[in-house]
Amino acid sequence: MPVVKKQSLELAIRNVAVRGDTDVFPFPLENHWFYDRPEAILEILEDIDRDFDRSVADYPVLFVKSLAGVGYTGFRAATQIDPIWNAYFLALVLEIAQEIEAARIPADRQVVFSYRLDLNPEKGTLFAADLGWSAYQRAALTKAKAVDFVLSTDISDFYARIYHHRLENALQQATANQEAVRRLKVLLFRLASETSFGLPVGGNAARLLAEILLNRSDRLLVAHGVDFLRFVDDYYVFASSREQAQAALVSMSEFLLIEGLTLSRAKTRLMTRAEFERSSPAADERVAESESESEARKFLKLRLAYDPYSPTAEDDYSKLSAELEQFDIVGMLAREFRKSRIDELLVRQLVKAIRFLERRVRDGAVNSILCNLEALYPVFSTVVIVLRALLPDLEEPERARVFARMRDLLRSGSHITLVPTNLAFAVCLLAYDHDEETDTLLIKAYGDGSMMLKRDILLAMARRQSAYWLSPALKRFAEVTPWEKRALLVASYSLGDEGRHWRDSICKQLNSVESKFLTWVGAKNDGKLWELPL
Repeated sequence: MPVVKKQSLELAIRNVAVRGDTDVFPFPLENHWFYDRPEAILEILEDIDRDFDRSVADYPVLFVKSLAGVGYTGFRAATQIDPIWNAYFLALVLEIAQEIEAARIPADRQVVFSYRLDLNPEKGTLFAADLGWSAYQRAALTKAKAVDFVLSTDISDFYARIYHHRLENALQQATANQEAVRRLKVLLFRLASETSFGLPVGGNAARLLAEILLNRSDRLLVAHGVDFLRFVDDYYVFASSREQAQAALVSMSEFLLIEGLTLSRAKTRLMTRAEFERSSPAADERVAESESESEARKFLKLRLAYDPYSPTAEDDYSKLSAELEQFDIVGMLAREFRKSRIDELLVRQLVKAIRFLERRVRDGAVNSILCNLEALYPVFSTVVIVLRALLPDLEEPERARVFARMRDLLRSGSHITLVPTNLAFAVCLLAYDHDEETDTLLIKAYGDGSMMLKRDILLAMARRQSAYWLSPALKRFAEVTPWEKRALLVASYSLGDEGRHWRDSICKQLNSVESKFLTWVGAKNDGKLWELPL
């Protein structure tokens, strides 16, 4: 029986196509399929929705859990879900999203700032753009002016410790669509490796589910008169005395314990108003401790969003470039590199800004980044995304330096690319490298890789047209995972007639999803070999 309306399915497809499946991994190639052929994806999702239990049995809910770095020494488990199931998972949540939002503390109360619903089917966006981390920080700074103490804390291992039964109870109270709740429970059980704990980190569906779980503790805090603000698992509590702050901390701990959650002792800090104002990312320049800190605070207030397809794209680019000329981007990066630990928020913004700099300054910034990758370890994925975007504009010597540095990381077994998500980003960048050594490094990484990494390496080798390695790989088609199978279907086009004969021989082995995928890949290779966008 269908449960999800067409509008929810279409919005889920659009959101994944435009915004990606997660903010942790490189986007899978299937995201382009979603963008080009939304009607084909809609047919697949409607088929799943009509007979959900059969679909779960026939089409496994595949996913990869992989380590992602947090800071210099920490890690978290992030999840990339099979693109089809990821879209259906999101559509299920979107089907009840309005009811989830209605159950939460209203957004206009300015208490909870994370992932406030504002659906835009045309743009494929889900959340209000004017509420978020920055608004949370500004509101906290304003509230702090009226108190003497601010308590800062967060939940320990939040997503990993969410108990499915407690989440199910919260959803059942929020919506009358109990079949949607049941299906979500089934999917979460599989995505948690058949345990009853944890949400998959990285996607929008899990973000909304996490919010409805915390809604009950939010409301308990309000009912007990605790003056607080929250963004995801981060809290600020405002108090007139140390005793009041400690009492609020006890209440928070008790209410979260009901949900099976605890606060992080290491990240719990009681500050005076003056201490909080000095440390706040939203603090005015007047309270900055130095000229460089003042510059950093001002820079962080810039919005680097730029849409190259906007009707005003040329003017927008010029305005953004002019704003950035006020800052010494290379100098600010150099100051961060001299520290034992970079300011991740600032450096991530600085790295993104490099794309909009004048060529001479930009090339200097790129060289500085390549010389300091160890310091940039906590923001490595951002670095690779920016380097990939810059490749078409770099001169050959600069491109060669970029690729040589990436090869060096793999060759030396660097701790940077020992982190699986970092390695996945490096592989996508090396797909554009023409050096022969890259084949050797990618083949070595393939042997020890996860399903996700093997898929990405197959696609990288296809883009590099490494036919000598791909040809025998086709013979393993029946033995590999569905993610690798789709990659092999793509790779076969780089083998010319051999690939065409191979596709003819295995076409009857393909399921309906793979057949639709192959139809799309064939259209992309119509007349000439498709240059894969990795």
